[in-house]
Amino acid sequence: MMRFLTALFFLLFLSSWASAQQQLPGNQNIYDAGGVGIVYDHELTFYAGLATPRNFFFGVRSGKLITYDKMRYWTASFGDIRHSRERRENPDRINLATNRVSRAYVFGKQNQLYALRVGFGQRTYLSEKARERGVAVGYSYEFGPTLGLLKPYYLEVDAGEPGRPGTIVDIRHTGENTAEFLNQDRIFGASAWTVGIDEIAFRPGIHAKIAAHFGFGAYEESAKLLETGLMADFFLGNTDIMIESDLTPGVSNSPLFLSLFVNFHFGKRW
Repeated sequence: MMRFLTALFFLLFLSSWASAQQQLPGNQNIYDAGGVGIVYDHELTFYAGLATPRNFFFGVRSGKLITYDKMRYWTASFGDIRHSRERRENPDRINLATNRVSRAYVFGKQNQLYALRVGFGQRTYLSEKARERGVAVGYSYEFGPTLGLLKPYYLEVDAGEPGRPGTIVDIRHTGENTAEFLNQDRIFGASAWTVGIDEIAFRPGIHAKIAAHFGFGAYEESAKLLETGLMADFFLGNTDIMIESDLTPGVSNSPLFLSLFVNFHFGKRW
């Protein structure tokens, strides 16, 4: 009996030792031998975000892991850039000739600015590999060229005499019609967005981002990410969004735009 127990113990010991020496596949972490925590080489996500003061943007990001906790990526996004002094107003007027209600407008706005950004960056996790459904915390940074699209902002104004409503016409700010463009007694509302689309001007620029990164189930096949941070855009050439005038006190324009942002990514890893 003793010999049998000794032999059984010895076999169990060999079995345990062999199991301990078993190496996991190269794409699997040490936390779990059942498939949880696979490290994928590529990641593709689509995202939407909100930046201050009220800027919206959306884009796509494609990356490749260089180590298990670092990923280099490129991204392309498109969004608007607004001035911090923008305030929407709605006169709630009705054109009796057409029975049309006025649109809300931004008083003192002369241009709409949009940004097409192409960026190159790196994401780094500060924590160890996350278990399934865990959250990995890290940071990311990005920089690259930006193409600014500057579109004139048109208003619908009453072309008739004071007290005698006339034809509604579309006008833009030219620098010589400031008093007319800012005359709220004449402003009917904002023109349709398509008015002035053939007058878009291009402005070259650069941008940079730095963000805190939160990966939900950071090593699962499904990618769900949240980022929040600081973004800066700088453009060459005139990108004045608001009119600087005595009628718009405190307004100033700058080629540098700073904003806080938050965005949510969803996509896939493989």
